[in-house]
Amino acid sequence: MTDNVKRYLDAVCKSQTSPMEIFMKQRDEPDYYTLVDVRMGPPALLQERIAGAKGMPLSDLAGDLAQLPKTGRIAVYTWGPECALAKHALLILGEAGYNAIEIGGGIAAWKNAGLPTETAGR
Repeated sequence: MTDNVKRYLDAVCKSQTSPMEIFMKQRDEPDYYTLVDVRMGPPALLQERIAGAKGMPLSDLAGDLAQLPKTGRIAVYTWGPECALAKHALLILGEAGYNAIEIGGGIAAWKNAGLPTETAGR
């Protein structure tokens, strides 16, 4: 394995965690993560989100940072593993000094694991 591959894999491991790990941590320590939905799309598609998540489309995130706590950890998610919006959100949050992580696989993986969602408008 090359050094570049090792660095890449290390970065991926440090930048995301599984939906089940997030759920279990939230169950044990409800205020540990602030969950943020950074998906963008038609309102009808955005009605379902991870239970307790704040809706902050990536296009609004930089302007809405004051709504997020500077202490604790931010967990962002998007549609699924093929979508890069959460990675862009990590860059914005990291540059602003936030401690952030991606929920690996997005809402698709969350739902596949049978974890709770809710209906909420933006």
